[in-house]
Amino acid sequence: MAKMKVALVPKPGADFEIVEREIPNPGAGHVRIRVQACGICYSDILVKEGPWPGIQYPRAPGHEVAGVIDEVGSGVTGWKKASASASAGTAARTALACRAAAEISSIAAT
Repeated sequence: MAKMKVALVPKPGADFEIVEREIPNPGAGHVRIRVQACGICYSDILVKEGPWPGIQYPRAPGHEVAGVIDEVGSGVTGWKKASASASAGTAARTALACRAAAEISSIAAT
């Protein structure tokens, strides 16, 4: 199976570690994005340092991504492979939020 590199925080306050993981297939209603750029925001710093109770480690911070859809799960409509995509948060799990982010990034790129 194909592999990807992931920057993980193994435990609160630890340095980032680069590890290889299997590339997961998208589930029903989801798309997989080949990430081309990823931002780290203040909430990710808090995840790295560990002040929030209940966060499980190891953890891969970085939810602000831009890339290209490289796989589409069953039941997905309106999205296809090779479409540009961008996300800024967990709301990207819904198609409408992904579309809004993609539209914003395409406007910013012009």
